[in-house]
Amino acid sequence: MSVSNYLLSGFKFKKAKELSANACLENNEKSDALFQQAYDNFGSISSARIQYPEALHCWGLALINQARQKSDEIASKLFEEAIMKFNLCETVKENHLGASLDKGVALMEQANVKKLSLDNDLYSKAKDSFLKAEQIQQGTASYNLACLYALQNNKEACFKSLKKAQDYGIFPDKQTILDDTDLDNVKQLAEFDEFINSLVYQIRPPLKKRKSKKTKEVKNAKKE
Repeated sequence: MSVSNYLLSGFKFKKAKELSANACLENNEKSDALFQQAYDNFGSISSARIQYPEALHCWGLALINQARQKSDEIASKLFEEAIMKFNLCETVKENHLGASLDKGVALMEQANVKKLSLDNDLYSKAKDSFLKAEQIQQGTASYNLACLYALQNNKEACFKSLKKAQDYGIFPDKQTILDDTDLDNVKQLAEFDEFINSLVYQIRPPLKKRKSKKTKEVKNAKKE
């Protein structure tokens, strides 16, 4: 791969991410046009680049975001395309955390759009994808699993996953959790109130400015 092509692929990747981010801020035709431009740029990135797996992952994320602007069959098709990108990403780079995690998200959202029963294979695949993400890095998919278990009325597994998410510090802010409709089946339980009340978001104290050695020497000289 020539240096010029390598640099061009890097530019395309950056441009694709910018276009997909801007597309999320728009609606309808303008949004669709920006997403398509992003996909064109993602598609032109060489598989020889070290960032190729990340490009596939970002491509999948863009498809998820576009799907969320749509409904019914169009949304389902976009979620399916996103899942395909994540599968390819995992083929190129095994144990890609983002691909495993976000594939599970796409599978769940596709199942929801299609109004499938909770015992449908898409939910099983989503669970498998989240569990794979957990194997790669503990805690990263615990909250997602909690949401899935809540939807399936598996309350014990839900609270176990919520506790794990809390232990690893990987979970949304309190208001987002309260607004999350995936958790509706457990929100009326005392255990949920206990979990919410136990949430502590630690804020790192400001670092104290260290006095330089020279400053200390000046102060000591004044005392003398």
